[in-house]
Amino acid sequence: MERRLSAIFMADMVGYSRLMEEDEPKAIALVRDLRERALEPAIAARGGEILKRMGDGWIASFDSAQSAVDAAMAVQTALAGDPTIRLRLALHLGEFTRDDKDFYGNGINVAARLLTEAAPGGVTVSRDLLRQLDQRLAGAFADSGTFRLKNLAQPVSAWQWRPGQMARGKQGQRDDIPVIGVEPIAVADDQTLREATADLSEQLVHLLSRRSGVRVVALDAGSTADAQTTHVLRGRLRLRQEFVTLTLTLLLSRDMSVIWSRSYSGEADALFDLCDRAALQADSELRLQINAYDGERLEGLADDELSPAQLRTRAAALMYRATTADQRHAGDLLERALELDPNNATSLAMWAEARFFLMVARFERPSEEAARALMTAADRAVQLAPRSDYVFYVRTHLRARLTRDIAGARGDIARMERINPGYVLRFEAQGMTELAAGDWPAAIEAFARAISMSEGDPYLPIRLYGLATAHLLKGDPDDAARHVAEAIELRSNARPYWLLLAKAREATGDTAGARAARDEAARLPGNADILAPELPLPDDVSDLMAELDSAKS
Repeated sequence: MERRLSAIFMADMVGYSRLMEEDEPKAIALVRDLRERALEPAIAARGGEILKRMGDGWIASFDSAQSAVDAAMAVQTALAGDPTIRLRLALHLGEFTRDDKDFYGNGINVAARLLTEAAPGGVTVSRDLLRQLDQRLAGAFADSGTFRLKNLAQPVSAWQWRPGQMARGKQGQRDDIPVIGVEPIAVADDQTLREATADLSEQLVHLLSRRSGVRVVALDAGSTADAQTTHVLRGRLRLRQEFVTLTLTLLLSRDMSVIWSRSYSGEADALFDLCDRAALQADSELRLQINAYDGERLEGLADDELSPAQLRTRAAALMYRATTADQRHAGDLLERALELDPNNATSLAMWAEARFFLMVARFERPSEEAARALMTAADRAVQLAPRSDYVFYVRTHLRARLTRDIAGARGDIARMERINPGYVLRFEAQGMTELAAGDWPAAIEAFARAISMSEGDPYLPIRLYGLATAHLLKGDPDDAARHVAEAIELRSNARPYWLLLAKAREATGDTAGARAARDEAARLPGNADILAPELPLPDDVSDLMAELDSAKS
C-alpha cells in the first residue's frame, strides 16, 4: 500500500443529475466535451494524475499545491461564460492511502466535503492548501469562512476564487466574509468593572463566533483592526453613583462609520446580570446588521455563481425584506443551495421557512404532499444540527402552525432556551405556539419579550400583530388596539392590521373609530403580506382569521 501527501483536486459538474433526466445524450456529450477539452488536459499539463472518474466527477492528485491551483484556475477560466457547463472545484492538502483497487484517507474526505461548499464556476481551497501557495497566488483567494462539514470532527476554513472576481465585487472588492474585531470594553480602573467587561468581551466573541458566515477576532488592548477586518465592535461601560450604562457600537472598518449602537442600563449591584443580558441581546441584533452587510457584498454576483453559503446569505437578506416576491426568490435560491448540498441543515430549515411563511401570508393550506415535504426538511435539519437554535425555531413554527403539535412545539422551545436563552426568535415562536394552544396570557408574555428585543428588526410588526391578537382574544381590546396601531405605524399598508384594529375598536364601543379603520382597509389592495399572515388559532376562535384574510375581505 502507498501512502502519499498530495494536493487533492476534486471536481463535479453542476446540474448533471437534472440534465441526465431531461436529456441523457446531451448530458453525456457535455461530460465528454468537458473531459477532453478543458479538464483533463489542464490536469495533465501541470503534472496531475487522475485518480478516479465518477460520471460527472473527478478526483486528481498533484505533487505541488501551486500546480493544482494553476490547473483549477485554468479550467474555470476556460469555462467562464460557457452557457451549458458549470463546474465546481475543491482542493485540499492531505494524505491518502492507495492500494491496487482504490484509495482512502481523511484527505479525500475533507476535499469531498469541501466540494459541497464550492461555488459553481469557482475554486475553493482549504487553509492547509492555501498556506502552501506563494503570496501572489494566495492573495487572489477570498475568505469564505469556517464550515462544520458532515462527518468531520474539526471545522474547515475555506477560501474561494472565481474568474474576474477582483473587478466584479462592490467597489472592486472581493466577496470576503465579514470579519468582526471585538475590542476590549473601555472601563474605569476598577477591579470589579474590569472583570465584568472582560467577561462580556469573551461572551460577545463566543456568541458571534457560533455563526458560520462570519469570522470573529478578539483585539487586544491597544491593538487596531487590520486590513481584513470589515467591522469593529466597540464598547464602553460607565458607572455613575449606583447605576451603570453599557454602550456597544458596531462600526464599518473602511471608514469607521457607525452602523449600529445600543445602550443598556441597570443597577451597579446587578452588573454581571446586565452584561449577560446585553451580550445575548447584542448577539441577536448584530445578526441583523451582519446579514444586511452580507447581502450588499454579494451584489455583483449572479445567483448561479454563488456557493451554498452565499446562496443562504442572499436568501437571508431577501427574507429580511419581508415581501412575498423576495420570499419566493429566497425559496428558489435555497432550492439551488440544496441541489448543490442536499444535507445542509441551515439550507433545509431556511427553505422550509421561506416556503411555509409564503403560504401563511396567502392564508393558504398546503397540500398533504407539501406539508410532508416541509416537515421532512425541518426534521432532517434538526437531525443534522441538533445544537442550532435556528433549526428548532423553524420546526416550532411548523409544529404549532402546520401540524398543531403543541407538545412538540413546546419541546422545541425548551431546546432553544437551553441552546440560546436570549434568542429573540424563540420568544416569537413561543408566542405563535401559545396562540395555537389558546393560552392568551402566555402568548402575550412571549410576544412582549420578543418585542422588547426587536428594535430595528424588520419582523417587529408581526410580533405586535400577534400580541394584539392575543390581547383581543383575552378580552383586552384597548391593549389590542394600542399594539396593532403600533404595527400600523411601521407597516401602514397591511390590510389585516386595519381589520384587526376595527375589531378591537368595535369591542371597545368606538363605532366611529372602527368604521374609519374599515374604510382604510377597504382602500388597500388585498395582497398577501409576509408580516400580516394567518395566525394559528384554536378552532373555536378561528373565525377571526377568516375576517382578517385580505384576499377575502
